[in-house]
Amino acid sequence: MARGEKAERTYQQILAVSARLFREHGYEKTSIQDILNELKMSKGAVYHHFNSKKEILDAIEEKKASEQIAMLRKLIKETKGKNALEKVTQGFLKFIEATDFHENDKEAMIAHLDPHTMISDIKGQLELSKFLVELIEEGVADGSIETEYPLELAEVFFMLFQTWLNPILFPRSFEETRRRLVYLQFIMKNLGFDFIPDEVIEMGLAGYQKAGYI
Repeated sequence: MARGEKAERTYQQILAVSARLFREHGYEKTSIQDILNELKMSKGAVYHHFNSKKEILDAIEEKKASEQIAMLRKLIKETKGKNALEKVTQGFLKFIEATDFHENDKEAMIAHLDPHTMISDIKGQLELSKFLVELIEEGVADGSIETEYPLELAEVFFMLFQTWLNPILFPRSFEETRRRLVYLQFIMKNLGFDFIPDEVIEMGLAGYQKAGYI
């Protein structure tokens, strides 16, 4: 194996193991030594790629955002629609359909909640926003989306979708969750970006139930 390939493999192993430990035990309760023990690597091998545990977390979130963007791009590209709004609507629906909810997600999310992780998550949301801006601008150009603030609209959506709707940060009942989803749909519609179909609300509620959030 070439030196570059070996380094990349080590880098990806560090991310995969660290992500699992952060998910299972939480960022604060996972030490660099825990990561080293799991990897069976020397401290030098890890510090060759990362200067701190925080850098590992940021790299994990960046990778997650990149993978989500790649998935969304693929879904949008494969989606047929007469304009950008239809493409976004169908692509978003496919994205929710592809989301794999698990019964143990709730425990993982609780362990995931700490200030460092939440800040890193927000950075990932902003990366996703940049991708959505491209689609919003396309919709503004073809007349299917009406807004003078593509970037701000994209950021507001992701902040609401991934933070305000987070059932671990804001525990709530089934009906309270439905109201939030319906209100998010209402907000986007009134901001000129009417892309959340009723099916997404029903699928989201079913997923939250399956994972034990509500």
